[in-house]
Amino acid sequence: MALPPDAKTGREEARCPVCLEILLEPVTMPCRHSVCLHCFKRTVEFTSLCCPLCRLRVSSWARKQSREKSLVNIELWEMVRQSYPERCKRRIAQRDGEAVGEGNVI
Repeated sequence: MALPPDAKTGREEARCPVCLEILLEPVTMPCRHSVCLHCFKRTVEFTSLCCPLCRLRVSSWARKQSREKSLVNIELWEMVRQSYPERCKRRIAQRDGEAVGEGNVI
């Protein structure tokens, strides 16, 4: 069900349960749990392609979504960005800064 464009996402709905930060590029798995794309990629490596919250196996789903380049829940991502624009900007800047810093480590 699509929400109206002016619908605000609640703070808990916009928080990643893995990193406890604002959701960036949320991935909503078949079990309906949503996590940041970064957290999804990081945690599924350690959980044998299972949801980090309920342990539902998502391997087939994840491979299919990756092939179709549709892992990110665009509707939820837009709602989070509209509801918390400043927090998203700060988090993106922080993430990009970390990515740059990671490349410089020797």
